[in-house]
Amino acid sequence: MIPGFIRRHPLAILFAFVTVCVLPMLLFRDPSASNELRYLSIVEEALRDGHLFAFYNQGAAYTDKPPLFFWIMMFCRLFCSPTCMWLPVLLSALVPTFVTVAVMDRWMRMATPQTGLQMRLCCASVFLAGVLVMIQTFFLRMDMLMTMFIVLALFTFWKMYAGVGACRADRWLLPLYIFLALFSKGPVGFFAPVLIIIVFLALNRQLKRLPEILGWRQWLVMGVLFGGWILGAYLEGRREYLDSLLFHQTIDRAVNAFTHKQPFWWYIPTLLYAVLPYTLLLIPAVGYLYVRHGLCFKRCHLRAYDSATCSAGGGNAFTRLLLTAIAVTFVMLSAFSGKLAIYLTPIIPFMAYLMPAFASATQGRAEGLKKASLLVTAAIFVIAGCALWALSLSTGTDLLAPLAMRLAMVIPYIFCTTILAIAAVLALGGIVSIVVICRRGWVKGAVALGAAVYLAVFAAGVTIEPLNEWTAYKKVCREALKASDNGTYNTLFVHRPENMDVYLGCDVTDFGEDVDAFVAGGDHRGESLIVPTAKIQESTRLREYLESSEPTRVGPFSVYGL
Repeated sequence: MIPGFIRRHPLAILFAFVTVCVLPMLLFRDPSASNELRYLSIVEEALRDGHLFAFYNQGAAYTDKPPLFFWIMMFCRLFCSPTCMWLPVLLSALVPTFVTVAVMDRWMRMATPQTGLQMRLCCASVFLAGVLVMIQTFFLRMDMLMTMFIVLALFTFWKMYAGVGACRADRWLLPLYIFLALFSKGPVGFFAPVLIIIVFLALNRQLKRLPEILGWRQWLVMGVLFGGWILGAYLEGRREYLDSLLFHQTIDRAVNAFTHKQPFWWYIPTLLYAVLPYTLLLIPAVGYLYVRHGLCFKRCHLRAYDSATCSAGGGNAFTRLLLTAIAVTFVMLSAFSGKLAIYLTPIIPFMAYLMPAFASATQGRAEGLKKASLLVTAAIFVIAGCALWALSLSTGTDLLAPLAMRLAMVIPYIFCTTILAIAAVLALGGIVSIVVICRRGWVKGAVALGAAVYLAVFAAGVTIEPLNEWTAYKKVCREALKASDNGTYNTLFVHRPENMDVYLGCDVTDFGEDVDAFVAGGDHRGESLIVPTAKIQESTRLREYLESSEPTRVGPFSVYGL
């Protein structure tokens, strides 16, 4: 009975496994100091001021992200506390991840009906266990939300183009999905699907079909939706907010970024670790398919389901569309000035679901190399996990002790329970994966490797408490509340302290890196101070000022009651 259910609903089993593995992270991990706490603060400010289209962070216009992501968080706020993480992450990241897998799986089965159960699970595992996607299953970001709508848009386009499973509603759903991708993250959500469609049609010498796919009706739908958003933003934020939204956060950021500015080639090495632990399998596979298909792009005439595959010389239309999507998105992202590794998320599903085409193109050949590509990663898991445990157990007389001490000075939490639990699970998972790869082949080995990654996520989630004080502000704010007698909180050398108001209930007084301004700022009796412990040792004046106060240590910070 159970094997039959697994055969009928393989993705449901996979989704249940991933959900169980990430659940402890959703429940026990505190919001990160860099972004998640800021998003929570923005939502609280929007709810307090009654804004739906114009968002502010501590009174300053925040036009980095469109409203859909914040709307989801505002909806979640109706059911949970200001610092609740599990529900917003579930709706904005985990569910879109599963929808993306489900859509790609259906698309692949429609395009290549011969794809078997093992390959379906392999593709889903390669996508889900890739480091960028794995992190977003428990991290509060909007990139996966945008990726879901981009995938839906391209799937809808493919149905219309190939005449496979298309319906009248698709002509309206396509512009809706494109707008929602834009409404989730920004211009990439709009330009990616539109450019992919245009380039794909051009390569097939079928640009004359563009009006039937993106005609005036589709542009009208997108224009009306976009106009409604802009009107709402103008009514709430006026011209200053609109200028920042349309120019500062789009043209300025794309041409000459004020944050995350990187050279054109930056995404090339970044992609190598963005698809870990499948780098050695996925990158050569995609490269091989580009050589095989991309260099001889021929026109495909698709009239019915059985002709969704191009002529023998031209390859599969599904494969070519995925290759086009990867190339267009990668070049577009590289052309933008601002770059982060997580911005590569939209190309990951297209890379993962090229596995059947790669397996078919190399059937009976290079099987040893495919196995070796995964064996290397599994062996690294084993070696790294064992090495970390050996260092953590080294004593003062061991040869490894000096190395362990040096490592702990660079990464103070490297030997905490969470990191060691991750190392142990990955080492054991690596051993099991090696056995599976050698005995069962690379397809099942890829699934085993993905399972090891998510079991490591589970181990991290159930032991995350010691790591929270190093990555989040919840515990340090609790100590600051205890240390202050008059409800005044000061910070020095703290990254983005303004969002601590989520925990403190009021704004902090941030002195940045100006120790002199803090010391000369008057009587601080009854107040509290949050400062990185390392900075106290670097500043003689600050150390002398605080020498009469006893600090409470929380991760990298010291909290003083003055």
